[in-house]
Amino acid sequence: MHINPVRGLGPIPIGKEFKKAGGTALMCICLPSWSYNVTVLKPSDYETCYDYVFECVKKIRTLDLHAYGVIGVHPAELTQMLDRGIDLKRAMELMCAGLDIAVKRIEEERAIAIGEIGRPHYPVSPEVWEASNEILLYALRLARDCGCAVQLHTESVGEKEIIELSNMVKKANLDPSRVIKHFSPPLIKICEREKIFPSIIASNKNIETAFKEGDRFLLETDYMDDPKRPGAVLSPKSVPKRVNQLLKEQQDLKERLWKVNKEYPEKIYGVQLF
Repeated sequence: MHINPVRGLGPIPIGKEFKKAGGTALMCICLPSWSYNVTVLKPSDYETCYDYVFECVKKIRTLDLHAYGVIGVHPAELTQMLDRGIDLKRAMELMCAGLDIAVKRIEEERAIAIGEIGRPHYPVSPEVWEASNEILLYALRLARDCGCAVQLHTESVGEKEIIELSNMVKKANLDPSRVIKHFSPPLIKICEREKIFPSIIASNKNIETAFKEGDRFLLETDYMDDPKRPGAVLSPKSVPKRVNQLLKEQQDLKERLWKVNKEYPEKIYGVQLF
């Protein structure tokens, strides 16, 4: 989930809500720079964004919760910088430099993965699309060298797009089982074939559909901590609430839910949850 200590509720109220619902571990994902009221003019401005993530992780851990930071340069940064009058080459340089800083912080064990990185989820010019793919490939290669997991933010995907992303991961020589397709549709079999890990929004319908195809997936809320969109995409309590509900209603799912909520996250991110 995304937590915004600048413009949102912040880590303590969100952590308490999550814990009250039975939550034990969460990933705190970096937001785009402007969400923190940061205007990126130089690479070190991304450091400010990452520091907000570290602050949130530290405070959430005071609630006796496992919390981990995921930091990186959101693909929408490119469009935002172009709209501010920064030329394409300089914008790409800034984003790649921001990714370099993220990797250094991961190597220092202040975060555990690069994300969200990827491609715009809205229409852009061919030039911007090509540049976005170049930045994505750069980030994938950084993750390979760093040995960390990656969270992808992309356009809406079907089989065609998953194969395309998988091919980029192969081109970067990165282990695809450590690449998470954030906001993935429940295309569990296709993702398993391509070895990328799907992370699906934890709606009842999505979970039901996913389990019909297998159990190789993760659950997320993509909570935004945006006062203008309270509860979007799902509230902080959604994952633990729905997992506990499933455990009560369908005891046969216990082992599969254990994989989804413990075994897979530990393997992908290289952490010990509980």
